Amino acid sequence: RTASMAASGEAEALEATTGITTIIFDIDDTLYDVGNGFTAHRNGASICQMMVTQLGFSDHAAAKELRNEYFQKYHSTAKALTMAEADGRLPVGARFNTEMLSEWWATTLEFDSFLQPDATFIADLRASPLKLVAFSNAPRKYALKVLGALGLRDIFADDHIFAVDDVLPACKPERAAFDRVLEKIGARADQCVMVEDSMKNIRVAKALGMRTVLVCGASSGHSDAIAGEATKPGDSPCPTDAAIDAVIRTCDEMRTRLPSLWETPPHFQLT
Repeated sequence: RTASMAASGEAEALEATTGITTIIFDIDDTLYDVGNGFTAHRNGASICQMMVTQLGFSDHAAAKELRNEYFQKYHSTAKALTMAEADGRLPVGARFNTEMLSEWWATTLEFDSFLQPDATFIADLRASPLKLVAFSNAPRKYALKVLGALGLRDIFADDHIFAVDDVLPACKPERAAFDRVLEKIGARADQCVMVEDSMKNIRVAKALGMRTVLVCGASSGHSDAIAGEATKPGDSPCPTDAAIDAVIRTCDEMRTRLPSLWETPPHFQLT
């Protein structure tokens, strides 16, 4: 069995003795630091160029303005552009679909220039007794490329990786998107820990009954972090928010900050 399958089996065996069986990780700006430049790369020139070449926007400025307007409402570029089309806001004759964005990002982004495996974090995940789930608001083909570049592809079983394609027409932070994932993995919200960089997503996860961990970034205030956060208007990390149970800078701090999740039985307790 793969490590992810073994961990899933152990999580099922522990269900009768522990309240926590599952960790759900967001992918972008959670499994890597928002300040490493990749988010600004993805949500900056790359998405604007796609909107110019594939959707017929006149220039990057016009593309950026509309993308940011709709992203602030929907927190997913895929859903943002889907809704912009429904509202008649795309250039005349333009048609958008999630596969267009997925293919663009998967084939044009410089993954290996920004994303590298973290040996400590990988080892920690391999040692986890819990079911590990990845849940992204980005398209699946792109999400798999990110996991691959981070050395995490085999950590998550195929049926424990969820992208926006799997939950549309909903997406995070809509409750229906979370409910869909919980149904598929066979877990209750109160059995899960949600690890996220998004305040909107964390607040909904908390309201559902999950434990929540905010990833606030290791380079807050750095120009690359500021540039990355600027592509996600209205959703900056707020470590003092009442919906947050724990705060870490990067995911490789999880085992140090929450060692109880690696104990038998696993439970949620801050050090």
